Amino acid sequence: MPCVGTLKVATFQVVLASSVQRSFILLNYGNISKLGQTWLAGYDTVDSANSFTIKVSNASELSSSSNTNVNGRSTFPVDGSTKVPSNFLPSDDGQAVNSTANDGSSDAISLQQPFKFFGRTYSQIYMNSNGYLTFTKPLPAFNSSLNPKRDIIAPLWTQLDSRRGGSISYINKPSSNVLAQVTAAVKQYFPNIPFAAASAFVATWKSVPYNNSGGVVNFQVVLAYNVHRSFVFIYYGDIAETGQPWQAGYSTVDSASSFLVPARSVSELSSSSNIKVTGCWAFQVDGSPKLPDNFIPFGNGEMVTPRLDNGSSEAIILQQPFKYFGRTLNQTFVRTAFVTFHIKRHF
Repeated sequence: MPCVGTLKVATFQVVLASSVQRSFILLNYGNISKLGQTWLAGYDTVDSANSFTIKVSNASELSSSSNTNVNGRSTFPVDGSTKVPSNFLPSDDGQAVNSTANDGSSDAISLQQPFKFFGRTYSQIYMNSNGYLTFTKPLPAFNSSLNPKRDIIAPLWTQLDSRRGGSISYINKPSSNVLAQVTAAVKQYFPNIPFAAASAFVATWKSVPYNNSGGVVNFQVVLAYNVHRSFVFIYYGDIAETGQPWQAGYSTVDSASSFLVPARSVSELSSSSNIKVTGCWAFQVDGSPKLPDNFIPFGNGEMVTPRLDNGSSEAIILQQPFKYFGRTLNQTFVRTAFVTFHIKRHF
């Protein structure tokens, strides 16, 4: 395209790419002649609340400028959605929780398979707009104490009002990629526990306003589990400060197992962690005894159900002979009465 009033030319392209939830602009530059006339490159909104100008000293430099490591290309998300923290799992395809009241909860959500929470097993879950999950039934109203006499997981329990903005959603049928991600996370932060996620529940509060102030919060809780093991990951994005009461952690119906995230202010949640990953907390919540770090992982080992009168298992054939102080043994007996191992040899 010739530049007005000159014989110089400019080659460029703009691409608008969009889906239901997201919109992007790609600016692609080819040969751009140096110009002596006024020029600008970028975008702006009617109220100038969102704008960007590509900063180069002359128009010809647009051909080599970039914000994506591709010469001559600049890309921008322009749908206005809050930038999702990099530690969040994808949630765009989640089922929305539409609350008509600021203390609103979802209906019962049937889990893909039972979830173990400190010795109790649940097949359903409730997601509340005030930043928590329960299993038996929703809580009727906000309570400033994280001790509601029921099992609860509360990434950020405070008074929120999703009617004023933001979104609350969940994913109950995760993709294989999500299952692979949570499996990798468990293996990284709980290396002594063999685990492969069979299912996951991902609940996300994105840009949800406080009930009595103008700030918004961004956080996500992930339940990763299989038949034997359950884990909870809490991810924090931007959390605005508030004067409202708040709590973060989990508790059980009998308060026997509970944890409060030790942050002095709610905004500190975004930089707090128990696994040295900013804004991330991880917990094993199935109730299994925590094994010492020097234990060898035993996975889903076969359970010993005593069948003999003396509390011992039946003979267990070893994979290969075991030498024991000069004697070679081909089988063993596991005895439960004294939590000891008893090895016998039969002739």
